[in-house]
Amino acid sequence: MSAIDRIDGGTNTARLSAAEQDRFFREERQDKARRFLLGRDLNDIAEILGLIPPTTPAGKRPTRQRTPGGTR
Repeated sequence: MSAIDRIDGGTNTARLSAAEQDRFFREERQDKARRFLLGRDLNDIAEILGLIPPTTPAGKRPTRQRTPGGTR
């Protein structure tokens, strides 16, 4: 057990803070991307990337239409 683990009672704070910093950086980067795409009216791309919730309900697929002269 390392010295820092003994001090913190078994929790490695350096590892936790790095994970927290990574999460904060990722959220900030996603927010910037969302603002960029929505500012240019690219809502469909933001939806595909998962930056905004989908406009169609989950599990509800659009119905397929048959094309005349097409094969089965």
